[in-house]
Amino acid sequence: MEKVTGLQLPRPRFELVDVDALATAYRSFVRRQMERDTAGLDLTRWEQAKLVGQPQAAELMVRHGRLSKKPVLIATSIGQPSTLIVPEALGLQKLRETPDLLCDLLVRSLAQQAQVLAGGGQIVPPPEWPESPTAKHPIVQLSEGHAQWTSSQATGQITGSTRPSRRPLAKRLARSVLAPMADRRVARASALVDQAVSARGLTAFNAVWSTPGLAPTLDDFRRPGRWIGRMPPP
Repeated sequence: MEKVTGLQLPRPRFELVDVDALATAYRSFVRRQMERDTAGLDLTRWEQAKLVGQPQAAELMVRHGRLSKKPVLIATSIGQPSTLIVPEALGLQKLRETPDLLCDLLVRSLAQQAQVLAGGGQIVPPPEWPESPTAKHPIVQLSEGHAQWTSSQATGQITGSTRPSRRPLAKRLARSVLAPMADRRVARASALVDQAVSARGLTAFNAVWSTPGLAPTLDDFRRPGRWIGRMPPP
């Protein structure tokens, strides 16, 4: 994977947790992110109330939303990545029976951990303030698109598959709990990564993980040439 991405891989860290533990860990993560993002800011009373209430809202989102149904990437207080997984929600029995699908999950997660390590947790995961990240957040899209691109490059080499695996794998993903990873936004982001790496090379592209302001905007996903033109030269 290091050869494919040009990124140093961290020591893999996967934590199998139940929903309660995931909710608690995610609440703590959001609290750390918001404290970091608002350090030194003169907040209004409304903003202070949001700062206090957002971690609790994040916990409720885990308990009552879909966040517990997919791997959750967090960063520690010193910018080290960790991926939290609720085994029951992911249906590990099915993954064990489908080695390439399990490998895809692990490759994606490792790619995102490498992104966190490359930027010390400053770019990925994205800031919680002033707005919480969603599936539409450009950093989230870029992170997941890069993870998908990495998997398309590396999974076949790891599993020893000699035939193209993108389409069959995408079909299986669409029928699994990982379907959000295969939606059009992620596919578009993966295509953007492919164009950028082809045009500028891995070193120039990977500057995005450690350079504030270099990440694409939502509009850049629709106009990839404009973003690629702003990237460092090869």
